[in-house]
Amino acid sequence: MFNRGVRHRSVMAGMLVLGAGLVAQPDSRVAAQGPTVLDRNLEVRTLVAGLQSPTSVAFPGPGEIFVLEKDTGQVRHVVNGAVQSTVLDLAVNSASERGLLGIALHPDFPADPGVYLYWTESSTGADTAVLFETDVLGNRVDRFEWDGSSLTPAQNIIHIRAIQQDEGQPERGNHDGGVLRFGPDGKLYVFIGDLGRRGQLQNLPDGPFGPVSPTISSAGPSPTTRICPASCCA
Repeated sequence: MFNRGVRHRSVMAGMLVLGAGLVAQPDSRVAAQGPTVLDRNLEVRTLVAGLQSPTSVAFPGPGEIFVLEKDTGQVRHVVNGAVQSTVLDLAVNSASERGLLGIALHPDFPADPGVYLYWTESSTGADTAVLFETDVLGNRVDRFEWDGSSLTPAQNIIHIRAIQQDEGQPERGNHDGGVLRFGPDGKLYVFIGDLGRRGQLQNLPDGPFGPVSPTISSAGPSPTTRICPASCCA
């Protein structure tokens, strides 16, 4: 939830939607008509259309929005409800739940022009949705700098494991996390997922859902197993 003048902003397929109040889930007969607002004093309206797989947003200035597109790796600059330009285009691996996932502005933005992105890097140099076309540490957080018209690379912050290839398990690209937030201490917090490697990652004796057979898809490493090399986790 992003509280900037309205009570709720949500990203829906291909568009950014503004809303407020309670929204009823439509049944299958009216699904094509969209949600129904229960409070007659409130409304749901489209803020931006023409986007492709939008995931996250940030607000660099009044009337401005950075919108991330998961599958294209593009950061779109929206001004007063219209897409003005693409200010960055990253070569992403968007298989499953990978791609361009998270954004955070430096707490002193725009005095500090830092824009931080969480994304899954393609190993081919081009956008791809093929599971194995990313490095083991293909998830990454980078700092970019905003000059008013484009985002330019400034610094890599961290590389994070992107591949789940446990023995006897199918390869996956899900549960990557991707949320970035600056805390009140001024530190950048990176929220990651388990990459589909569930099992005993929560230090529970039999995984999060009870006894787990190592032959089924919810199996994973033991609590002492690193999910990335020591150089990453140290």
